[in-house]
Amino acid sequence: MEYMRDVRPQNIWRKYIMKRNAKKLLAVFMAVLMILPLAMPASAKAALTDTCDDPVIYIGGDSGSLYYDNDTKEFCIDKASNLLNDGEGDNKEKILEATANILLPFILEGIAFDKWDRYYAAVEKEIGELFAPVRLDENGNVPEGSDCGIGKEAKADRQRKMTRDLADGNGKYREYTYEYKYDWRLDPIELADDLHEYIEGVKKATGRDRISIVSKCLGTNVVLAYINKYGTDSIKGLGIGVATSNGADFLSGAISGDFTIDGNGLVRLGKELAVTKNFVVHPLIIETIELLANTGVLDTLTDTARKLLYSKIEYGIISALATSTMMTFPCYWALVTPEDFEAGLDYAFGKEGSEKRKQYAGLIEKITVYNETIKKHVDDIMKQIKVPRADGKTTNLAIVSKYGTQMVPCIKDEGVLADNYVSVRKSSFGATTSTIYDKLSDEYIAERIAAGYGKYISPDKQIDASTCLFPDYTWFIKNCEHGYYPWEEKQLVLAVIDADRQLTTDDFKYTQYSVFDYSTDTLSVMTEENCNDTYWTA
Repeated sequence: MEYMRDVRPQNIWRKYIMKRNAKKLLAVFMAVLMILPLAMPASAKAALTDTCDDPVIYIGGDSGSLYYDNDTKEFCIDKASNLLNDGEGDNKEKILEATANILLPFILEGIAFDKWDRYYAAVEKEIGELFAPVRLDENGNVPEGSDCGIGKEAKADRQRKMTRDLADGNGKYREYTYEYKYDWRLDPIELADDLHEYIEGVKKATGRDRISIVSKCLGTNVVLAYINKYGTDSIKGLGIGVATSNGADFLSGAISGDFTIDGNGLVRLGKELAVTKNFVVHPLIIETIELLANTGVLDTLTDTARKLLYSKIEYGIISALATSTMMTFPCYWALVTPEDFEAGLDYAFGKEGSEKRKQYAGLIEKITVYNETIKKHVDDIMKQIKVPRADGKTTNLAIVSKYGTQMVPCIKDEGVLADNYVSVRKSSFGATTSTIYDKLSDEYIAERIAAGYGKYISPDKQIDASTCLFPDYTWFIKNCEHGYYPWEEKQLVLAVIDADRQLTTDDFKYTQYSVFDYSTDTLSVMTEENCNDTYWTA
């Protein structure tokens, strides 16, 4: 009877419908399984990583060490004081003698008779002798007989790495596996050829057609010079941190005479050093400077000094200091903006036709070529990064800009949003910002939101990333100084440059804006609750 009931017409039809629906459900289920992997990248956040599938070449800035005196002495910006040390103790007698030789013409001829030429000559001679081990010649080249450079050990390490595949046991590469060590004093255009040789060596050693690059600070100038000459066919991904490609504000302002000394900036810098460097400035000093600044006394003193004295000697003293120290380095001239370049030449070498211009003609020609071919065309060169290659793909790009720290307070606008050395506008390739004192206006923000760019406004309302050259590939970290690279920042950059597609600020748990905490050494997504904790006001 059960069988007979099953074969009744209505039951046969019901079983047919159920069977047909089951097939439909199975088909839908299989379709979902097939589509799900494709949908995952859109819904899931990309994972951070500390390794890459392809080799990574790291290119740092002027923090890299140079060596001289048969590799027994070290020089980098953080250790410039080593130039005043003979290896056994301070050269006190030498320094005292140099000081006396500088002060005598300053007092006896300058102050007394308003004649400054011998003072300038003394500054250039005495300080130049202290910097002699690392200065370049009048053509911006390493002087004949000088042994200053990256050092024998670094050269040997470089040659070794250009002949070996240094992948780890899992076939992966880390950020520093291949570090391009270079003499960062030299012309970035000349260094581009050297970098090309290194890239080709690593490609051959690893059997890869492409590598990725992580560049910081001064290194970005070398990378742009490389891209301008050799293109991006060999570069799978490029990570750029705290770029100086558009110039470093503090150096550009100093060499062009466009600066002032700001008391409030000194106070903020002192407070900040206590947090970022554990360098404690005595509270009494901070309070005294703050009092002098807030009451206008410091401004009066610096303004008066500049009007009465410095205005008379600024061209000569800047020139003497520049050519006796580090403005013989073409790479440092790469940090001067096109807007400041001509004024910088005047301050460093004198007006057109001067004897110093003739003396340094070779250096001037070299730095002028860089200014004309690279510095004035940074955006155009950067755009090449996203031009499709022969395989139809583009180079992955990650840009990191930092702020919330006091710009070195010897520029005209000490309130610029910056990372100590480079403004956000420059390091981000075009972000619109407020100053450290205020926020973007309500009217401006309303206009940007109405135009569909609201997501690019930072929670602290100090940055609009929509005006960047690459707004979707640019990340901002607040309260992190220029030379500090948090671990999570490194991981994010490696994840972007190693991905099989261009990842954006929407692909990570870290949004476009993060806040860094030195006490825990961690990043946090910036929110309206944690965005106003700048160290000097905390």
